[in-house]
Amino acid sequence: MAFVYTVLICGFPLILLSFEWGLRTIIGVDSWGFTGPTLAAAALSLLVPLAKPKVIVGDPPAPRGTILVSSSDQAFVGIVWTLVLAFLFVWAVACFYSLRHPNDVVYGVSTHLAIGLGSYSVSLIMTVVKEFM
Repeated sequence: MAFVYTVLICGFPLILLSFEWGLRTIIGVDSWGFTGPTLAAAALSLLVPLAKPKVIVGDPPAPRGTILVSSSDQAFVGIVWTLVLAFLFVWAVACFYSLRHPNDVVYGVSTHLAIGLGSYSVSLIMTVVKEFM
């Protein structure tokens, strides 16, 4: 069940992207230019929940009002917050390329799409890392 939950959490932004693409196709609006910024925003939505530290349940229990967090998780949360700040700028760059330079290509892929896919991939990797910490 945990695997299905993880797949749904990681795949939800792609499902949302598919619905958006379908709706824009039905309406007849070209949605290609929104793909990169949408993926970059989805990357941000995957990162934010990772900023919550995992609480360690100790034996004996921690004193009331105390939360135990591993040092590795504390460092990870710091990295996540840094990525959230960086990905805000990445999203803005994806929007810029989508609006101003929609035909720019890098490695055979639209620049805005490459930016969105890259940030989304990093977010998925961070999600997997947090899951196995």
